[in-house]
Amino acid sequence: MNRPLLLATLVLTTAMLACNLGTSVPTADGNQPAQDDSVMEAPTMASTGAAPAAPNACDNPYLPVIAGATWNYNLTGPENDTFTRSILAVNADGFTEQDVFGVGVTRQGEWKCKNGSLVALNPSGGGSASIEAEGVKVDFQTTKLEGMTLPASINPGDSWSQSLTLEGAQTINGTAYPASNQLTSTCTAVGIESITVIAGAFDAMRIDCQTILNLTMDMGGAPIQNTLNLSASNWYAIKVGLIKTITTGSGLDSVVELTSYSIPQP
Repeated sequence: MNRPLLLATLVLTTAMLACNLGTSVPTADGNQPAQDDSVMEAPTMASTGAAPAAPNACDNPYLPVIAGATWNYNLTGPENDTFTRSILAVNADGFTEQDVFGVGVTRQGEWKCKNGSLVALNPSGGGSASIEAEGVKVDFQTTKLEGMTLPASINPGDSWSQSLTLEGAQTINGTAYPASNQLTSTCTAVGIESITVIAGAFDAMRIDCQTILNLTMDMGGAPIQNTLNLSASNWYAIKVGLIKTITTGSGLDSVVELTSYSIPQP
């Protein structure tokens, strides 16, 4: 995989996993994608205690959904970088976030909220995803979306999943090639652990996720297919958000660490 394509894949994969997994969102033809009745339903619960579900639609204990909140991260891996994540706007049942990467890549993502449970509608906003890096541009439409990203209440042993299908094109040096991505991620809450990063020391909920990302691109001949099998451990601190992510697998080993953050008072 050449460097520009690797960089675009890294950014897309990071975006997919960051939350990198609803309600219906438009497809390329303007229709609504297929939805599963389980979207926004509660995960399988264990009996141990944890932070309770919050009463407001977007009020999640492990992700402060407050307009103007910002988090700065270091990303180390095949491509080292920094990025700033911010909450741009919050409405009654959703919010808009943005990541600005040091390499000049910017993405925005729309989220849906219900009773404190959060669903990333796709990696990069609304019904479409567009990411550009060093001569490679990735344009996709979400055509199927199921599951949830972050439940309102998380207990050790809880599990949940999210899957999505993206259809569109990857443009390499001005030439567009049809492409599709299918992502399935299953997450399990491990428990509270003490973790230290540049931003400080935190007691954070560890969430382990297993993700399969199937990439297909037609470059005029036989379709090029690539399957990424990724394992990620994520640590979320109450009233702070994502503290650290360690991802391994498929040559995309990486670490994301919180360096600083600013969360306005609600």
